[in-house]
Amino acid sequence: MTVDQAIHTVDELKPNQIDRARKIQWLSALDLQIYRELICTHERGRGEAPESFGGYDQTTDPDSLLLAPPPYDEIYRFYLEMHIDLVNREFDQYNNSAALYAAAWGRLSRMWHREHKPTGTENAYLKF
Repeated sequence: MTVDQAIHTVDELKPNQIDRARKIQWLSALDLQIYRELICTHERGRGEAPESFGGYDQTTDPDSLLLAPPPYDEIYRFYLEMHIDLVNREFDQYNNSAALYAAAWGRLSRMWHREHKPTGTENAYLKF
């Protein structure tokens, strides 16, 4: 999934007034978490994941691929929906979106642990 696809998907499924820059900021925060907590703490195949991650901003190519591979890329939709619900103070919806995000994180994390050998480095996440 690309940056643009994630934003388009959430805007289509959950119409909102949040600007694109904020959504890019949220996507960047999620991919930084994925990078620090999963990618940096596990071995990876050549070309499979970036050696570094600098985040996204408004100048980022909208066709840039996000870090979570399909079908685990649904995490981006739930993460954006969760933040939209929080900003809109829709707390019941936020709780639902947060539960969906947590389940998506669990699926992504379990897949990563299953398919990638841990590096054994406790401070590997500091490589950003």
